[in-house]
Amino acid sequence: MNVIGGYVLRRELGRGGMGVVHLATTPTGGLAAVKVIHPRLTDDPAFVRRFEREVAAARRVARFCTAPVLDAGVDGDVAYLVTEYVKGPSLAQAVREQGPLTGANLEALAAGIATALHAIHEAGVIHRDLKPSNVLLSPLGPRVIDFGIARLADEESLASQAILGTPAFMAPEQVRGEPPTPAADVYAWGGVIAFAGTGRLPFGGGSPPEVLYRIVNEGPNLDGLEDRMRAVVERAMAKDPARRPSAGRLLGELIGGSPTPATATQAVERSWTVTAQEEPAVPDGPAVVAPGKRVRRRWPWALGAVALATAVTAGVAVQAGFGAAPALPYHADFADSWEVGVTEGGRSERDGAAYLLTANPGWRLWKSAPFPGERAQDVVVSSSARLEAGSGEFGVWCRGDLGTGDRYEFTVAGSGDASIVKRRAGRGVVLDGPVRVRGTADSRVVARCGQRGTATALSMWVDDVLVAEAVDTRDPYGPGAAGVHAAPDTGAPVRVRFRSFDLSGPKG
Repeated sequence: MNVIGGYVLRRELGRGGMGVVHLATTPTGGLAAVKVIHPRLTDDPAFVRRFEREVAAARRVARFCTAPVLDAGVDGDVAYLVTEYVKGPSLAQAVREQGPLTGANLEALAAGIATALHAIHEAGVIHRDLKPSNVLLSPLGPRVIDFGIARLADEESLASQAILGTPAFMAPEQVRGEPPTPAADVYAWGGVIAFAGTGRLPFGGGSPPEVLYRIVNEGPNLDGLEDRMRAVVERAMAKDPARRPSAGRLLGELIGGSPTPATATQAVERSWTVTAQEEPAVPDGPAVVAPGKRVRRRWPWALGAVALATAVTAGVAVQAGFGAAPALPYHADFADSWEVGVTEGGRSERDGAAYLLTANPGWRLWKSAPFPGERAQDVVVSSSARLEAGSGEFGVWCRGDLGTGDRYEFTVAGSGDASIVKRRAGRGVVLDGPVRVRGTADSRVVARCGQRGTATALSMWVDDVLVAEAVDTRDPYGPGAAGVHAAPDTGAPVRVRFRSFDLSGPKG
């Protein structure tokens, strides 16, 4: 296989104006998306200098609803850019195959993209080429990609912008050849949301000159867009950049209050429960399709019942009792219903809004959320946690049987490794890992547990980076309980502070 910068290229994901994107295996065994820049660009020393400068800026962007830049470099005469691999369709593909988004789906999408723009602009970066194909729909919500990278090949001319950019989503000032500002990204946000909500390009089709003329001289066609969203999009697509709201103002209009990128991201993830019926992953090559056959994917859209505004302003979703089956999402505030006390295995206690597990040597301390069970075939479990004392591991688990202790664990170790482990009768079998990760002392662990035919598909993210995946076909577990766990790896106890716990998935 081809290896660039230590990344093994497994298969092609797509092509663009700057190069070819590959699914790749990282040096530590994880997955990433590697964009290999066209050699004709890297032959120019000035481009290489711009490449290094712009990539350094892009790496400063916080991981809020974005696919972060993980690495970049020049290997011989080949420049490459490594970003998080986001498993899911692009917005363009989803709308093309499933039609426009409406209601809470569209609101969560709009908030997620606005959150990404807020994070991008806070880092002093301008996206410059926001469009539906640059928005990927992950199990955790929308993820914006390619931010700031369009500038690499931009020679500050209208011709180069028209070729490299996407005319349908360019701001009027970009068409006139003026330097883009964050306001141009806000304009593009409006066009992307108009497309997502109607299935149409905001200025119609035709040749690029025709579309560019309409952008400068006419208003976008927003017919069919829901009234509340239409009003926000109209302000975002004002001809005068000074009249457009900032990305932060967009978030306030969409969610209410004064959300930060962090709280907005959490709100989107609590409401976003897209279930993707995907083709099996192809490890070593492209899918083989019979001649004349067209592969069609389906992405059924479903969002949780808790509104985004409630999730942000209240900070919690509705907590279910033990009676009738509740609707997801579930958010823990670690109130009285979480188990506290001292056992032979260790101590569980509340500390303000946090939940502390202190596990004794030789024991695994695992506690279940006060929730009747996952119930759904596909769920996402997440927790933010910190290793406070001792040495060991911690994380979340799903599909648990409270009687036998069988469960799938998603574990981060203080040594810097992450793993997916199947627990049965007290013993663990590693399904994927260990994989080296960053920031193990204070991490956000996200796990997805889903049904794929008769098998169970498992994915794990650490700090918004996909680090491990596995498919369990040997007596897989069905939907069950979920919770958190901690275990020491030395002769001393380990203490872990869990600051949040969320469980999301389709209703019922």
